[in-house]
Amino acid sequence: MYLCPNCQRPINSASAICPYCGADQTELESGLAPGHRKRSASPKLLVAIVVAVAGIWAIIWLALPLRFQYPRPASERSALEAIETLQHQLATYENGASAYPSSLESLGQPARDAAQSAMSGGYSIHYAPTQLDANGNPHAFTLTAVPRNYGYESFFTDQSGVIRVTRDNRPATLQDPPLK
Repeated sequence: MYLCPNCQRPINSASAICPYCGADQTELESGLAPGHRKRSASPKLLVAIVVAVAGIWAIIWLALPLRFQYPRPASERSALEAIETLQHQLATYENGASAYPSSLESLGQPARDAAQSAMSGGYSIHYAPTQLDANGNPHAFTLTAVPRNYGYESFFTDQSGVIRVTRDNRPATLQDPPLK
């Protein structure tokens, strides 16, 4: 309801003509006569628009990771680089000694740097020599990079050189899919 600018009586805002004085209200709308305010959008409409925009944004935010491949976080990249460096160091050691080392300490500074890089990214590196011969020399190994935080990838490799990965809250194993 608003006041007719001509007779100052309350009339329905949907009325095209004032029922009391007969003044045409559509002509006055363009000039916004005194006492008549242009209607603003209702608060309910604004809330509905905000909710709709937030809903669309949420759908896009949640759907994009499923459709597009994003780069790995820096912590996962550092762990993966450490695994690759250690794989190379272990293969080099095995070529010279015909066996793998009993610990990563035997690989020297490059191995320590790689493990330190992974640890600074929130990963712990686990090396386990396996298939010991009669002299106690390992002829196989497993190497894992396990994150301290849930939601990050865990990596696994062995003497085959294939890196396997899982996002489950556990260390990766030989049964997990290879890294793409």
